[in-house]
Amino acid sequence: MQASDIQVPQERFPRVWTDICGHAEIIRRLRRLCLLGRVPHALLFTGPDGIGKKRTARVFARTLLCAAGGDAPCGVCASCHMMAAGAHPDFFETAPEARGKAAPMIRTEQVREILVEASRRPAAAKRRILLIDAAECMNETAANRLLKTLEEPAEHVLFILLTSAYDALLPTIRSRMVRIAFGALHPAEIAEMLRARSFVQEADVTAALSGGSFAAALSLAERGLSQRDDALTFLADLPTMRMEDIWMYAEKIGALRAEERVEWIGFFQMGLRDLLMLLESGAAKELFHIDRRAALMALMPYISRQRLFYLLQETRIWAFRLRANVNPALQAEAFFIRARKQFG
Repeated sequence: MQASDIQVPQERFPRVWTDICGHAEIIRRLRRLCLLGRVPHALLFTGPDGIGKKRTARVFARTLLCAAGGDAPCGVCASCHMMAAGAHPDFFETAPEARGKAAPMIRTEQVREILVEASRRPAAAKRRILLIDAAECMNETAANRLLKTLEEPAEHVLFILLTSAYDALLPTIRSRMVRIAFGALHPAEIAEMLRARSFVQEADVTAALSGGSFAAALSLAERGLSQRDDALTFLADLPTMRMEDIWMYAEKIGALRAEERVEWIGFFQMGLRDLLMLLESGAAKELFHIDRRAALMALMPYISRQRLFYLLQETRIWAFRLRANVNPALQAEAFFIRARKQFG
């Protein structure tokens, strides 16, 4: 399961560096660039979804546009107030747009608008900052238009591109930007931030399930773990499951919304990976379902390493088939029957 499989709420606009979870070394590097005045004309923030790339970029932009000119936003100048209101004339942000059933995309007209903004002189600060989220979603024409500007950048313009798919960007764009690679957050960092937001109960469990993404963890904390609990109950019951139980679960999975189904499958996959870890060492600490160790250990007599690898592969195939126009309940039933045989 990936962080992108978890429904993520709209984030609030961060104000200061401490609003960012983790990434201490990256923050130190960016603050030093601010102090030294050696900010490149184009930065590329890479890393998984939901780990704080956009939040970091926004605080960095606020720092650079701040009238105080230090390594952190002062919070009191006119520029900081405009950034807090999301109305700074020198900060422009764009992201993929969804139209109909087509996948979200950054279209040529969006990049054209970005380039118009880049051509203008700063209105209230010393530079203009243009943030492009999910830059891998640019179509080819849009990417080539942006490339021309990156090749001949204006002194007063900073481009910040964010991506979770570095290799999907044009090599010519990558070569003209300074890359800053973000890694997944440690569960302890995520749990601490959850507690700071008053999500004290099950903070550690939620953090372990988040895949290193604070955004995903926050979404889980707000919605609860009922989907996870259901997936783990199914896994625990597999050795003794009857056909009528399989039919019931299949209908239940079929009735879920598509995004809920993806999330359920992800939690199930995490359980299989935990079983693999426990087969290697019963004392394994890096589990996803850290609160269900005893229930997972009880499955050890029924499963083998080879069968777990088979189930993980079958789960990936099941998830892939669900992207097509198929009956989800029938697909779930077929998978559940195959899974039940592996616990015989």
